Amino acid sequence: MCEQEEYLKELVAYIHLNPVRAKLVRDIDGLGKYRWCSHGALIGRSKQGFVERDYVLSHFGDTRKQALQKYETLIRDRQNKYKGGEYSGGGLIKSMGGLANVLDLRRGGEKEKIDDRILGSGDFIEAVLKKVEEPESAKMSRQEAVNEVKLITGVGYEELSGKSRERRIVKGRAAYCYLRRERGGASGTELMKELGVASGTVSYLTHKGRSVFGE
Repeated sequence: MCEQEEYLKELVAYIHLNPVRAKLVRDIDGLGKYRWCSHGALIGRSKQGFVERDYVLSHFGDTRKQALQKYETLIRDRQNKYKGGEYSGGGLIKSMGGLANVLDLRRGGEKEKIDDRILGSGDFIEAVLKKVEEPESAKMSRQEAVNEVKLITGVGYEELSGKSRERRIVKGRAAYCYLRRERGGASGTELMKELGVASGTVSYLTHKGRSVFGE
């Protein structure tokens, strides 16, 4: 989600130029013919019913002719300027103009809400999250997850956070990851740090944990 109009337009160009950067097409003209990119649909060269053409172009101009001209100008201007990952994620750091600015705010005692899925100010991010997140009181706490895992698997927290690969402990760890992510709203990064495992392991354990609860 984007709070800033200019970022949204840059993001549209960045996404549609992926095949050019990946050398799947030779140039912008080839991009218009490439079936796995909606650039062709936006410029009217191909038809893709799922593409919101009018909505996207509305951000570039008041009339279709004007919008197409500005969109195509931006695409051609940006074709060799983006680097891989430049517009992946986003969040507060990009909206504030870089990490240095965010750190300056924090050193001054100011804190902002951060979410990599949303580009904008802390107030904007907080407003968006309030609309989609369940109340904190409805989420399972860490201690509640620990207690339920202990009840079901007999594995305590000390064992969960250890390195043992014993089957019953792995089962308990999987149940814990599932509860913390699906019912507690914990992030993968949070569980990686807590359990000392890689992101892929967290995903695997969370998936495996579903079966513990028959889900």
